[in-house]
Amino acid sequence: MPTATTLTPVTKDSAETEARRRGRPRDVRCDQAILRATLDMLIEGGAVNLSIDGVAARAGVGKATIYRRWSSKEALVLEALGSDDSMIEITDTGTLRGDLDSYFEVLLQRFQADQGSDVLPHLIEAACYDPEVRRSLDEYTSNRRKPLLAALQRAKRRGEIGNNVDLDVLIDVLVGPFVYRRLLTGGKVDRVFIRKLLDIVF
Repeated sequence: MPTATTLTPVTKDSAETEARRRGRPRDVRCDQAILRATLDMLIEGGAVNLSIDGVAARAGVGKATIYRRWSSKEALVLEALGSDDSMIEITDTGTLRGDLDSYFEVLLQRFQADQGSDVLPHLIEAACYDPEVRRSLDEYTSNRRKPLLAALQRAKRRGEIGNNVDLDVLIDVLVGPFVYRRLLTGGKVDRVFIRKLLDIVF
């Protein structure tokens, strides 16, 4: 026969020990302050000049508070970028060309405002050797592709895009030249560039 299991009584001391082991629940307001401070510092000085010490000071928290939540500066930066809900909304103009003109107009404004930022190169570099950053960067990129994917799906339903067209590849074709010029050639990105790009795609 199986033997009876002896239950260890829960005492005040053991409960307190368990509570300390689990740690206190995360404070949402604290998280928001840290992410906001990170975004502000990225805008002001880029990723290279951002430090955990600086973020902690601006957010009014201890450095250990940040490290309990994020394993690295890059992980913090990616979550901060992901918390920025100013995603580009693409107006349904009734045509794919109109939708893309609207989308790229907003993208151009953001691109020009962010011309000197080192955030993207810094994160790409970190993702090459840090699997966690790689996963976070992939998730961030996937979320940012959703509005453009929705516009292309509308166009496919309207018959403007053939059923045999891979929409993920088409997004790469549309957005890739921006990243290529930003990271490699330093070529001008303006309305003339966008018009020529769309003329080629169409």
